[in-house]
Amino acid sequence: MKVEIEYKSVLKVIGWLMIALSLMMLIPLVVEICVGGNEWPGFVSAISGSILAGGILSYKLRFHRLLIGRREGFMLVNLVWILYSAFGMIPFMMSSQHLVISDAFFETMSGFTTTGATTIEDVESLGKGVLLWRSMTQWIGGLGIILFILAILPALNENGGVPMFNAETSGITHEKLHPRIRNTAATLWTVYIGLTSILILLLWAGPMNFYDSVCHAFTTIATGGFSTRNAGIEYWNSDYVYTVLTIFMFLGGVNFALIYLFCKGRFSRLLKNDVFTAYLTTIAVCCVAISLSLLSDGKTPGISDNLVKPLFHVVSAITSTGFGLSDFASWGSLCLLITFLLMFSGGCAGSTSGAIKVDRLVATRHNLLNQIKSSLYPNRVYTVRVNDGIIAHRGLDRLHAFILIYLALVIAGTAVLTAYGMNLVDSTFAVVSCIGNNGLGYGETAVSGGFHYLADIPKWVLSFLMLAGRLELFSVLVFFVSAFWRK
Repeated sequence: MKVEIEYKSVLKVIGWLMIALSLMMLIPLVVEICVGGNEWPGFVSAISGSILAGGILSYKLRFHRLLIGRREGFMLVNLVWILYSAFGMIPFMMSSQHLVISDAFFETMSGFTTTGATTIEDVESLGKGVLLWRSMTQWIGGLGIILFILAILPALNENGGVPMFNAETSGITHEKLHPRIRNTAATLWTVYIGLTSILILLLWAGPMNFYDSVCHAFTTIATGGFSTRNAGIEYWNSDYVYTVLTIFMFLGGVNFALIYLFCKGRFSRLLKNDVFTAYLTTIAVCCVAISLSLLSDGKTPGISDNLVKPLFHVVSAITSTGFGLSDFASWGSLCLLITFLLMFSGGCAGSTSGAIKVDRLVATRHNLLNQIKSSLYPNRVYTVRVNDGIIAHRGLDRLHAFILIYLALVIAGTAVLTAYGMNLVDSTFAVVSCIGNNGLGYGETAVSGGFHYLADIPKWVLSFLMLAGRLELFSVLVFFVSAFWRK
C-alpha cells in the first residue's frame, strides 16, 4: 500500500544541500576577491540566497525524522540538480557577460550535468572566480551531487542513502564497494580527488599555469569539457597537453569502482571486465579508422595530426568530455559518423561519462545474438551475461526501454530545434550532444558560444534533456507518471 510522499523529509535534506552549495561557492568568491576581480557580488548574492533558504528549511525541520524511500529519493535528486542550477546561475547573470535567465540556466545545467555545451561567446572576458566556478560545477556534478553529500553526511547513510544513491548512479547495476553507502561514496570520491590532484600536477608541469591546470583538471576528470580559453585546448597547441588529457579522459570514462580495485592490486577485475574490454576496443578501432581516413585523404601530415589528435578526439567523444578540435569538421563524413556513434555510446557505467553507456550496448549485443540463435534452437534457454553476472529478463526489459526512450527523446528534441529553423543535421547533433552530456558542437553550434544563438524554447528543452540524460531518464520521467503522485 502506497503512502503519502514525505515532503518534509525531502525539504529537510534540501536545506542541508543548499547550505553545502553556499559553502562550495565560497571558494570562487575568495579567488575573485584575491585576484582583484569585480564579479564577486554575484557570488555574494548566490551564497546569501542559498544559505538563507537552506538555513530556514534546516531550522524549521530540525526535529523531523528522516524517512526517505524510493519516491523521496527520486524527488530529492531532481530537486537538488534543478535548485543547484537555479542558484548556481546567479554569478553568470551578474558577471560581465550579463547572461539572461535562459542562457545562465543552460550554462549552469550544462556544468552540473558535465555536458560542456556553452552559451558564452567570450569566456576569457569572465573573472577568474566565475571561470573557476564554471569548472567547479562540472567537477561537483562529475560523480554526482548526491554522491558527494552522501560522503560527508553520515545521517543519510541510515536514512535514505540507498534510494538516493540508486536514483543518481548510472548504469544497469549499482555497484557498492562497501556495505555502507557512505563508505562507498567516500571511496569513490577519494579515487576522484586523487586522479584530479595528479592531473593538476601533470598539466602544471606542462605549458599551463596553475590556475588553468586546476580548471582543466576539474573539467577533464569530470568528462565535462569546459575551458578557460576561447580556443579551448587548442590554445596551448601542445601534444603533451593532448596526451595527458587523453589519458585522464579515458580514465574518467572507466567505472571508478574498477579503478579503485585496480589501485588495490586486483588487476584481474579490470583485465577480465567485458565492458572495459569493449570500451578499449571501441576506442582503438575508431581511432584507427579515423587515422586511416585522414592518411588516405592526405590532409594531415605528421604523427600529431594522424595519431595524437584523432585519439584525443575519439576519447573526448566517447567519454562525453566534448573537448573540440577546430578542424574536426573538415575530417570528412566518416569521422562525423564515427563521432556521432561515439556520442550515443558513452563510457562505462559508474564513470563520469554520459550517453547510453557501453554496459547497455554490450548487454544488447549479447541479447541480439541470443535472439538469432534462438531462431535456430527455439527450445534452448539463453542468458545474457555481462562481467560474469546474469542480467534477468526484467533488467533486459528496462535496458531496451531505456534505449527506446533515449531515441524517442532525441527525435522529439530534434523536432523542436528544426521547428525553430535549425537544419536537420545540426539539430540532431545538438540534441544528441546534450542528452548524452557531451557538449560537442557541429555546424551552427560549433562556434564559440554556439548554443547562445538558439531561441529560448530550444535552450530550455536542451536543458531538460541534459538533466534527463545525466539522471538516466527514468529518474526524471517518473514524475510524469500519475502513479508517482498517488498515495
